Amino acid sequence: MTVQRGAERVQVDAFVKVSGADGQEVVFRTRDLSEHGLFLYTRVARSYPIKVGSTLQIELYDFDQQVACKVVVVRVVESGSAESDKFPTGFGVKIVECDDAAREALRTMISRVKAGEVY
Repeated sequence: MTVQRGAERVQVDAFVKVSGADGQEVVFRTRDLSEHGLFLYTRVARSYPIKVGSTLQIELYDFDQQVACKVVVVRVVESGSAESDKFPTGFGVKIVECDDAAREALRTMISRVKAGEVY
């Protein structure tokens, strides 16, 4: 089954602070990003209570600004899966709530990546 995406993804390596319903904050990295979502991972061997359907708050850091959004986990890449052979384990999230300023900052970040600016 092929998943249709609503926006182009770009590869970016940025820090993302994730907060769950339990108030715990964890820092992840992003593998790729689009206007509709991103993929988060960590190389720290630890189990996190993140599953498909979890609602999270994220803060994505871009140079001197941050983009804060509410996201929902749409897929999880488990250790030992076929995808984990090529990529780190982690999870994909869909942006479900983002104000206009944050959305514009996200577009700017994507434009910078497309233009070849390094993070």
